[in-house]
Amino acid sequence: MKRYFFLIAIVAMIAACSDNKIRYISTADAYNEYGKALRNKLFYVFPELREQPLKWYDSIPRNRLDKIVRPGYFFMKASPGEVFIYQIGVWALNSEVKDLQVGFSDLSGKSGQISSSKMYCYSLGGVDFKGNSFVKHINLSKGRIQNLWIGIDLDSTIAGTYRGTVTVTGSGEKQTIPLLLKVDGKRVMDHGYDFGAGLSRLNWLNSTVGEDENVTRGFTPVQQEGNRISILGRSFEIGSTGLPSAILSYFGPSNQSLTDQGEPVISRPFRFVIEKANGEIINLIPGQIEYSGKTAKQINWKVVSSSTDFELEVKGKMEFDGFVDYSLRLISRNNEEIRDIRLEVPMVREKAAYIMGLGHEGGLREGDWKWKWDLTKDQDMVWLGAVNGGLRLKLKAENYLRPLVNVYYKYGPLKMPPSWGNEGKGGVDITDRGSEVMLSAWSGQRSVRQGDTLNYNFELLLTPFRTINKDVHFGDRYYHGGGTVSGVKVDSALKAGANIINIHHAEDIYPFINYPYLDANTTAIRELADKAHNAGIRLKLYYTTREFTKNLPEFWAFNSMNGEIVYPGPGNECKTAINPDGPKEWYVKNLRENYIPAWYNEIKDGKFKGETDLSVISTPDSRLNNFYVAGLDWMVQNLGIDGVYIDDSALDRYTLMRARKIIDKYRPEGRIDMHSWNHFNVDAGFASCLNIYMDMLPYFDLLWIGEGRDYNRAPDHWLIEVSGIPFGLTGQMLEGGGNPWRGMVYGITNRAGYIGLSPTSTWKFWDDHKIKDKTLIGYWEYNCPVRTTNPAVVASVFRGDGESIIPVANWSDSTQVASVRVSWPLLGLDPSNTDVLIPGIPGFQTEMNQVALDNIQVPGKKGFVIVLRKKNQ
Repeated sequence: MKRYFFLIAIVAMIAACSDNKIRYISTADAYNEYGKALRNKLFYVFPELREQPLKWYDSIPRNRLDKIVRPGYFFMKASPGEVFIYQIGVWALNSEVKDLQVGFSDLSGKSGQISSSKMYCYSLGGVDFKGNSFVKHINLSKGRIQNLWIGIDLDSTIAGTYRGTVTVTGSGEKQTIPLLLKVDGKRVMDHGYDFGAGLSRLNWLNSTVGEDENVTRGFTPVQQEGNRISILGRSFEIGSTGLPSAILSYFGPSNQSLTDQGEPVISRPFRFVIEKANGEIINLIPGQIEYSGKTAKQINWKVVSSSTDFELEVKGKMEFDGFVDYSLRLISRNNEEIRDIRLEVPMVREKAAYIMGLGHEGGLREGDWKWKWDLTKDQDMVWLGAVNGGLRLKLKAENYLRPLVNVYYKYGPLKMPPSWGNEGKGGVDITDRGSEVMLSAWSGQRSVRQGDTLNYNFELLLTPFRTINKDVHFGDRYYHGGGTVSGVKVDSALKAGANIINIHHAEDIYPFINYPYLDANTTAIRELADKAHNAGIRLKLYYTTREFTKNLPEFWAFNSMNGEIVYPGPGNECKTAINPDGPKEWYVKNLRENYIPAWYNEIKDGKFKGETDLSVISTPDSRLNNFYVAGLDWMVQNLGIDGVYIDDSALDRYTLMRARKIIDKYRPEGRIDMHSWNHFNVDAGFASCLNIYMDMLPYFDLLWIGEGRDYNRAPDHWLIEVSGIPFGLTGQMLEGGGNPWRGMVYGITNRAGYIGLSPTSTWKFWDDHKIKDKTLIGYWEYNCPVRTTNPAVVASVFRGDGESIIPVANWSDSTQVASVRVSWPLLGLDPSNTDVLIPGIPGFQTEMNQVALDNIQVPGKKGFVIVLRKKNQ
């Protein structure tokens, strides 16, 4: 008994130690001192408590070297119900250690047994972000230390003392550590996830929450009739080759409703063309279409086509949101000289009016467009479309990895697809051909040998994704910003007329980026959420991936995962736009290698005032996505938040789908909004941000794409890259507060509490005139009942019953005179019985009665909102 209490005291003492109190010794010095005792070992294993994470690959806690000469049980103390975490360090001594593996025995005691099936080594694999099991193989270089993180699920374990072993093998050698686990105290709830410092949340790395075959709210299940697949507002017909033969859009002109009659997006079937050097086109004979895996969420199919020269396997998958994934595997049966292998996408001309991607900023498509592969640019996709129907094509191959975004692109650029890229010979041509526009993705000349395999994979997105939700478009009023003291924001939002608050990181109750559930702050967030709810306001938190703070409890575990979670960048030599002089001192001393320094700032308010938040770039498509979704699930249930605000992100559509399901389940009125910086510059690879994130748009409620935007750009750029309308969404303005007059043409404002003219008076105007009940007919529509005689002055109309609203905006710098021509019958109005007026909107416009529509002077960069109202209404 005395020995037990002595061990408990030792554990408590170690847990209380800071980094400065733990004595570390370099591996080189340690080997000089302990080499005689280690000479017969390939490696040395030593355990460590969760409270003292092993941080460095070249240093070891001196107290763990004592086990070399005084081996014995490693004592640990846990609570019933938690996922208990501990570590094992592996030190490679004189040579490389290959294929590290960990094995567990059952832990047994008088109280029962803890099965080895309840034990996991997170460092050696788990469940990926799509729910698939995987194994990691670790080879440890000479002299280095590898930290292995282990969890024991004690959910069904009762109090008692349990003994067993953990064994590490590598390069044919095996070493075993005897374990003594004391399970005692009050049972913890929810696996210990409520207490971040206990590191039980490492189990979130393998979370599958949100993964199922159901569609997200607002969408419809996949329907199949023969070779025709139908989803919300779109149909997709599969041709005999497995490629699309027809695509129809059933969205109305401005995506506010669905129509009975679909409009074609492509003019004829896709073609996959193999052209020999002599100009001969290979005639592939298709086999039967085989369907499989049909659920409410998706359907899969496969077709194998062949000739004497080639075999082409086409695998396709279509999901409920308009995402179509194609894998084309081309196998050569002979040695051949090839002039070109290409994909031809013939689009209806009207459905290729606008373009975005492959070096073209979003806007009108004018003339032909040619592009070639260049990996200095984040360009592998293009969207062609009209507002109510379009297609995004993304080219990829078996070596595809999601690139880094924003100013970090050059540290994780695209990989050249061996098929499409063909060592830089490939490209894309977009060509006018009368009634159709031909998109040709070509790969150029090459030689193929018998048995060669090329993977011509691609993705399609069928736009728009859904009809615009008018409750979101006109009813969601954001308060965003307003300083770093969160306690005043509910009152500020009420004063501004906002009903949603976004809490950014670097605020008093949320100091560290992308870790809102820090133990020290969760109570304050819960209290603020309650305060907001009592005032009829929803509360959302900044929460994304791309970078994460060094201040999260799991940081050192994440850093030990060999690039799986922390992106393996240049390390101490890395200089970025955020860190132009190189990494801060903390990075240099502690991380040393294989990282990219990211966002940093000094905390100005709250418990951590004066501390500096430092972050690192995360690896896309890693188990951090599982951690993200599980963290969201925990927050909506425990903190009462109503959604999240996502900044430039490493997330993917599948993870956002999971996140959407969680919010819809627990917060039916919850929201996800998305912000992005303008990526069309050299640092970000001249990418279009809405192209980068287009596959995630079905799961957002609103876009805030304004940072780095030039609001003097032409209306077509506003429409495609700012408004959100072509994708079934709405947007808001950011940079400098945007331009409220031009924004009204699309029915968008900026946000209260941020920059520029407050939208409060505009919101009041919307409510007073019931704009949510009106139908937007944009200037981009063929039958828009409002036109101006001056091309610099643009007008849309919100048509209502007995009242219509005409926003007019000047896109030039100088005053312009224009006539506003109205097709009165289309608005259900009689000009002789209609008042034409400009109502007063504080900060926006001065009241004017009986306006003459045939001679309106519109100030430069400004405009008016004109109301047409039936008299005596």
